[in-house]
Amino acid sequence: MAETAAHLADHIFPRLPVRQWVLSVPKCLRYFLRSDPKALNTALRIFLRVIHSNLHQHCASATGIDKRDAHIGACVFIHRFGSSLNTHMHFHICVIDGVFEAGAASSDDKGGNASVIFHAASHLDAAAIANVQSEVKRRIVCAFVKRGLLDGIAGEAMIDAQ
Repeated sequence: MAETAAHLADHIFPRLPVRQWVLSVPKCLRYFLRSDPKALNTALRIFLRVIHSNLHQHCASATGIDKRDAHIGACVFIHRFGSSLNTHMHFHICVIDGVFEAGAASSDDKGGNASVIFHAASHLDAAAIANVQSEVKRRIVCAFVKRGLLDGIAGEAMIDAQ
């Protein structure tokens, strides 16, 4: 995965800082990710939304921009096995450290192409990463409880567990 992330950073993504995020869920939830495509999509969507929200919060130059108008640049890899070829559903996401905003189209641009403004994230420290971790955990567990895949008491225990 490190070689792929390096290739993305060096040849695919623009020359901007890139961070790799990994989501691994408890073993009792991996079955649902493996067997239920809707659960897999829900978990991935939650993870991306929390990352997006966190990056938007940490972009000082993007404070006046509505979160719906700020976009992230990311590439998702869904891994179905661990390093020893054991079944282990998890996500690797390479994300550009910041958000993009659509700028105004120039008056001489006949194609209607708008410029893009990048707002770099700053102060992504251990506390910010821990906030992402706890929010993703809470949202995924709540979504699984809501869909009936996880018992409410077990869900509360998972949220409260460190």
